[in-house]
Amino acid sequence: MRVSIYDALLAFGDQVMECQRERSGLFTTLKQVLKAQGIQYKQLAELMDLSEPTVKRMFQDQDCKLSRLMEICQHLGLSMTELMEIEQSRSTHISQLPLETEQALAKDPGLVSCFMLLISQFDTREIAYYNQLKETDVYLYLRELEKLELVRLGKNNSVHLLVAKPVKWRLGGPLHKTLVRVNQGFVQDTMDSHQQEYSTFYSTSRLLSPQSIERLSGEVTGLYDNFQKQATLDQLYFPIDQLRPYKMLLVMAPFDLRKYFPVPNFMVSDRKG
Repeated sequence: MRVSIYDALLAFGDQVMECQRERSGLFTTLKQVLKAQGIQYKQLAELMDLSEPTVKRMFQDQDCKLSRLMEICQHLGLSMTELMEIEQSRSTHISQLPLETEQALAKDPGLVSCFMLLISQFDTREIAYYNQLKETDVYLYLRELEKLELVRLGKNNSVHLLVAKPVKWRLGGPLHKTLVRVNQGFVQDTMDSHQQEYSTFYSTSRLLSPQSIERLSGEVTGLYDNFQKQATLDQLYFPIDQLRPYKMLLVMAPFDLRKYFPVPNFMVSDRKG
């Protein structure tokens, strides 16, 4: 079947329009990321060694070389793949730090706490205020994080994360004790305040078949993925003052009741007393 020139031009036009829509979507997402991270065009221009008008024109025209687009993503702590996945509302990529970095963090609990707050989008002023720290204390923590290539300090002590969020920590790794402490405290607090608004706690143990275990495990994984995806989208499209830190702890594993419910010897003398 022969294709007319008119039909070919229409098909080509559709392809051009689709490319323009995709490019427009990417720049829209980039604008939201800039806003969410509190980075203005002027700051981005300084990072890219460009003039502010050039950066503004780039976003207004929604057009630039691929290398420029990749550079912008790099300064925002994103890869091109992650940018496209966010634009298409796909699952969030989870990053993992090098083992040596986790080991370095584990040596300084204060450094771990500072980094955890930063990746949860607390700014340095909040960190200083709530922990009653001096500016010099916060600066020294940031300098240590910069040495680990986790953040970059800009002008006026501005902080730019160099890692993609969220971060997956190694279970059984250098920070294992810290993770156990935090999760145990979180579970206890949630149980103590289970009637609090938007606070949910369920605990159960039942006998299940292998087929049901496999199916439910997949559903739990899907819920975890949805939590990560929604958090990423919310952080892109909502101002920080409308977001609240939330934690989800999911555990589904074989439950050895004998381990958690030991039965001591029946001491007749104690009962008589």
